[in-house]
Amino acid sequence: MTADAMQRAARRAAGRSVTVLCSVVGRRQVVRVARFVLHRSRLDLPNDPRTNGEYALQGWVLTALPATTPLTVMDVGAHVGAWSQNLLALAGSSAPRLDLHAFEPSRHTHRLLAVNLPETARVNRLAVTDRAGDVALHTIGRVAGRNSLLPQRTTSAQVEQVGATTIDDYLAQQDIEHVDLMKIDAEGHDCRVLRGAERSFERRAVSIAQFEYNHRWVHGRCFLKDVFDLLSPLDYRIGKLTPRGVEWYPAWDPDLETFVEGNYLACTPELARRLPGIRWWKEGTPSCTSA
Repeated sequence: MTADAMQRAARRAAGRSVTVLCSVVGRRQVVRVARFVLHRSRLDLPNDPRTNGEYALQGWVLTALPATTPLTVMDVGAHVGAWSQNLLALAGSSAPRLDLHAFEPSRHTHRLLAVNLPETARVNRLAVTDRAGDVALHTIGRVAGRNSLLPQRTTSAQVEQVGATTIDDYLAQQDIEHVDLMKIDAEGHDCRVLRGAERSFERRAVSIAQFEYNHRWVHGRCFLKDVFDLLSPLDYRIGKLTPRGVEWYPAWDPDLETFVEGNYLACTPELARRLPGIRWWKEGTPSCTSA
């Protein structure tokens, strides 16, 4: 029997086994278990910054860059400031070298953010997108983490008019030459935030941009392919953040468009070489072990 014939026979046997399993425990349970196995093997972990690699990335960046170098950091979609607070705690005695700019458009959430961050931080009550002006923030609660510039799928959502800027405009207005680390958590609007930084990426004014990708991108009519199309020609490397390192991708691939929640990076090649990396599952047989 040839290798192809053996593979076809194995698939037929696996298919029969799944059919039997579905009849015994029900399709719902089989799908849920299969989804868990798929997500786990792809390192699509629950959205907890302590375990999904977000806080680990902060440490990797602080280690990769010289301790004496001032760092400019942008927290876009800062909410109440947990990400920025963790970064400041990791920096410890060297925290004064951080020039921190945080953005939160919601009136109530911005008030809490301003209380939670030190006076040295620039706390902006602004939305960040791909155009400047006034925009509608759709809120489902005073400090809800899912408030977004995208319309909410609930009749109880309210609209708050807020000011908006772009990364390009903000850097020009604040006379900021370079951003070492930018974190974006814009509840499905992340792709538009990146588009609003195109001129900054063109002049390599951003070393690393972390952005969240999830099912809300569907409502925003955006794909990871849009990020690759925007940044790959500018020689940025793109990968998924995991607790063990960054899963770098050589190019966009249809298998990446899962709309499963995760954090991704766009990074200059120089800094990418200093970050821990892991092989993509399509390029080898990396271990499924995760932190």
